[in-house]
Amino acid sequence: MVRTREVPDHIFEKLIGALICESAAALLAQRARGTTLHAGEAFGRVLAWLWDSATDDVVPYVADLTAQVRHHAVGADASITLEDVLAAVGRAAAPMPPAESAAMLACLRSGLPAYL
Repeated sequence: MVRTREVPDHIFEKLIGALICESAAALLAQRARGTTLHAGEAFGRVLAWLWDSATDDVVPYVADLTAQVRHHAVGADASITLEDVLAAVGRAAAPMPPAESAAMLACLRSGLPAYL
């Protein structure tokens, strides 16, 4: 289904906020099980769309995910590093072309410290 209407900003922020919380909970559950961290297909697809659309900056959303995982979500774990989160995001962004994924991760590495 293709939508032709633009999502209002206040609705988009609620949707992305829910996705970030869901992805953070999944990352924390993976950490508790001792499995490889993966930010999830939905998070990866949305992040790829944001990156490709050039209408939004991906850095604040990954900063929010990092803050949720490390400090705010139920069961938050401060021992999860920024590199752990970036690796999980990189796995989620696997469907992106490798050059685009590498460029996005480089952008995140340079932009995230300002948020954290």
